[in-house]
Amino acid sequence: MRGHTGAMTDAAAGKGGHAHDDVDWAATAATLSGWDELEEGRNRAIVDWLVVRPGQVVVDVGSGAGGMAAALLDAVGTAGTVVIVDGALELLTVARRRVERRDHHLVAVHADLEHEPLSRVLDVRPVDLVHASAVVHHLDDEFAAIRALVDVVRPGGRVVVVEGGLGNRFLPDDCGIGEPGVEQRLAAAQDAWFWSEVRPAGATVRTGRGWNVLLAEAGLLDVTARSFLLDLPPPLEESTRRVVCAVLAGQLARVDDRLGGEDRATLARLLDDDDPQGLMRRRDIFVLGARTVHVGTVPA
Repeated sequence: MRGHTGAMTDAAAGKGGHAHDDVDWAATAATLSGWDELEEGRNRAIVDWLVVRPGQVVVDVGSGAGGMAAALLDAVGTAGTVVIVDGALELLTVARRRVERRDHHLVAVHADLEHEPLSRVLDVRPVDLVHASAVVHHLDDEFAAIRALVDVVRPGGRVVVVEGGLGNRFLPDDCGIGEPGVEQRLAAAQDAWFWSEVRPAGATVRTGRGWNVLLAEAGLLDVTARSFLLDLPPPLEESTRRVVCAVLAGQLARVDDRLGGEDRATLARLLDDDDPQGLMRRRDIFVLGARTVHVGTVPA
């Protein structure tokens, strides 16, 4: 399976290797932290499925605000180590502050993986598992990025690449404002933005193959995948609706010029706290999405 989930991470420079000097890091960290809280159950389900064991050394590449790192640190326990790696120092600081706990071993590494191979910046070895969520698609050569992940893992260890799945949906098909289907058009605009801005044809290497094939071609064995659902039915708590507002506002900011005037007006009303049809006053807003986890084993 291949595709782009429209995850939180494309708003954040450090989640791949490309720096964006104009990122509002305070807002980004707040949104990512809020999203991490919504995903806590899904993150723990992923860690359980991966059977992360006490005492293991795990590297979380593109750690963002630390949501997955928290689940990994619980799994490895006081005898293990979690290394968080991100290209955004601001996010790395937030993640470390959120995840650190007494008697647990957490290491933070600031690195731009487009220019600094993981093997060069990683001091903790041997690595039992490396986890990279919504990171590989940011790097110019995805296959080379996967190979770089493989290079730091011990024989018999595993490489986890979280890419693809189904984009998050929040809105009923007909919001009662503007033309029905505004969220589908927003998703289409995001896809167009992704392929022109995140993976432009002239600046990135086109693989033309699914993630399972790329992992197998990188030398990994027993490649498999599973998708994990995030399903929060309506009515949502106010704090959750606030996170949804932040996510949609970020999406609109990225693709505003790719939408028609009516859709921009509809989304502006939905994001208006004072509008009776706005997200903060509605009882029909939900969160539904799927994240696909691909994993393979390094040959012994």
